[in-house]
Amino acid sequence: MSMVEMEGYLAGVADSDLFGSLALLCLVLLLTALHRGMRQSRLHRTLIFVALASIVAIQVAGFYYGNLDPA
Repeated sequence: MSMVEMEGYLAGVADSDLFGSLALLCLVLLLTALHRGMRQSRLHRTLIFVALASIVAIQVAGFYYGNLDPA
């Protein structure tokens, strides 16, 4: 995948509802974590890990492509 294609892809992702969906998922996970039984379930822990890992991946990709020299 060339640099131009990657920039177009990242611009599309940034303009999509990805961030809103991720924020909504984090809110639901936060609210369900108030219940001890839900908080200790394997599914809940997995979803929390996925949400946190995706936030970190978005940050790393943005940092990398934001620091590239213009062509």
